[in-house]
Amino acid sequence: MGTLLPKFHPKFLVPNAFTAFSMLFGLASVAASARGEFALAAWMVLWGVLLDKLDGSAARLLKASSPFGVQYDSFADFVAFGIAPAGLAYYRLRDLPEFQGPAFWALVATTGLYVVAVSARLARFNISDPPGGDKYFYGIPTTLMGALAASFYLTWESQGLPMGALTAFPIYLVIASFLMVSSIKLPKLKLRTNVALNVFQIANVVAAYIIAPLKLWPEVLFAQAVTYVVVGVVWCLIYPPRLSAEPEAAAPAPEATAEAADLSPAGR
Repeated sequence: MGTLLPKFHPKFLVPNAFTAFSMLFGLASVAASARGEFALAAWMVLWGVLLDKLDGSAARLLKASSPFGVQYDSFADFVAFGIAPAGLAYYRLRDLPEFQGPAFWALVATTGLYVVAVSARLARFNISDPPGGDKYFYGIPTTLMGALAASFYLTWESQGLPMGALTAFPIYLVIASFLMVSSIKLPKLKLRTNVALNVFQIANVVAAYIIAPLKLWPEVLFAQAVTYVVVGVVWCLIYPPRLSAEPEAAAPAPEATAEAADLSPAGR
């Protein structure tokens, strides 16, 4: 029994509880999509994004990180940012005239591709420790892709955008799939030496934690996610990070130290 029930400290309950609720929001999102409550399903994905950040922060603050927590977080990410966004796309599009006949199977294929890509990314980064991994994401993280999908749908609905924007959802899923398993670099949101940049980052994170729970202004959340991806990827293309075992020399942008507070979603 000792190997089945190892010693357990109550502090580990806090980050793992956030992880569990993120997973449950993912499952509830799929159920909402199946019932036709698509806006609620999208908001639940975004609530999962907020919880995904909180579990990592709680683990660091309480010194409650563990191999179990890493694996458990990956399962939650798979549900909340893999299955839930794919379910939203599938259930929302399957009955549209544009997705009847062969197009229906194209929809099934693209949602399936997205789920497989999420699982592959999570498995890949559970067994790897890439150089500079404390400062950069390799590929776009699943958490961010889920946030983009959910906030895009809510923006489409709230702003009354053309139906053509929604029917292009499968194209997004294909692009997202390749971006997640790629090695493209994206800087993590960390506190840096630039005070103005720190204020900007913290203000955006705080805004997200106010806007999403209150279900306000999804277009702001969508703009935040798009800006982060575009600016971050372009920056790394213009100024490729020097990722080696040696300390990095001074770069045009202030680098965060390994001990700096991590503001990025915890998902891989």
